[in-house]
Amino acid sequence: MPSYDIAQIAERVRSSVPKCGSTHVVTIDGPAGAGKSTLASALSHELGDCPNVHMDDLYEGWTQDLNSDLAKRIRARILEPISQGVNAQILKYDWIAEKFGETVTVPCGDFLILEGVGSGNSLIRNYVSLAVWIESEPELLVERVVERDGEQLRDDIVRWQNREAEYFNKHEVKASADVHLRGDG
Repeated sequence: MPSYDIAQIAERVRSSVPKCGSTHVVTIDGPAGAGKSTLASALSHELGDCPNVHMDDLYEGWTQDLNSDLAKRIRARILEPISQGVNAQILKYDWIAEKFGETVTVPCGDFLILEGVGSGNSLIRNYVSLAVWIESEPELLVERVVERDGEQLRDDIVRWQNREAEYFNKHEVKASADVHLRGDG
């Protein structure tokens, strides 16, 4: 898989069919440490600083169900309001307090990025204009996350990898993606 060109991906988004009302929803899914947040930030900028919802803000801690509960919340709190031309309101998870905290507005517009593990869930695909899968060498993934977030999370990340692998398989996230990228850079 070649390295990615952000302008080409943005052009694919712009030329896609909006499936969430008049909004083009882009999902960026793949294993922890693959480069989803970096890609989402660059793509958001390329698309005029469009809203970028991080799945980390939506999980209910390390034990979050990556299947139906999360997908139902995304659909009800984000995608259905946006599809009706209404700003969405989400509760952002506070990882320190271990509970949902502040309410954040997700503005309705031409583009919306959902970034993180769980965004490629098959239960929300009918709202998605472009699904992106990004991966990297497995041996690099844990080290990247530990380098970014701290050694104290190593055991949590290893457990998380098992949960995300089950989710990826169950929802055929990689196979159903429109774009496949490498985050090895």
